[in-house]
Amino acid sequence: MRILRAAVPAFLLAALVGCGGDDPPSRATDRPGASPVDELGRHGDEVCPTELPLGDDPGGYGFGVQEPADESPELLTPERAWVCVYGLTGVGDGSKAAWRRQGEARPVPPDQLPGIAEILTELEPAPQEQMCTSDLGPRWLLVFSHQDDLTGVSVDGYGCRNVLLTDEPFDTPVGEAEQPGTVPGVLTGPEGLLLALQDAYGELSRG
Repeated sequence: MRILRAAVPAFLLAALVGCGGDDPPSRATDRPGASPVDELGRHGDEVCPTELPLGDDPGGYGFGVQEPADESPELLTPERAWVCVYGLTGVGDGSKAAWRRQGEARPVPPDQLPGIAEILTELEPAPQEQMCTSDLGPRWLLVFSHQDDLTGVSVDGYGCRNVLLTDEPFDTPVGEAEQPGTVPGVLTGPEGLLLALQDAYGELSRG
């Protein structure tokens, strides 16, 4: 069965109850006199929060931003990257919806990083309406560093496989990124992006 993207949150609630060219200027040094931001050091070399921050969350389902992005991003080239997996909790049991990390961050093997970087250049705004599968799955988060500045790329493992960006995974909700090179709103990417993150995370992710 296939449903419109706008109907995905309602279905998932019921279920729970029962990618470019040359690199743009560094975001950390775009403003005159700015110094590089060591977000990696700020968080003690942690790259994925225990729980994803939530911002604009229509309906309180935990899905966050639903409006398509206005333009494609121009992300910096990842120097290092990690993959984390998040599961949705709290929907249907009376508590607040939350995306909580399942397991630890796993580094992307160096030989897989160039392929993932190339796929990120194919990200583009999601269509206003699209047909989506009615499955339920986790939210995958690719976090990469460039000069120790962190950027997160969230990929839904369900529905329309939405892609959402965060310019600070610990503070900025996915889909609300605003630093130069990133964009707010929903993006879409090739199917290979989710598969690449699963491969980087390891075979346990397929169970």
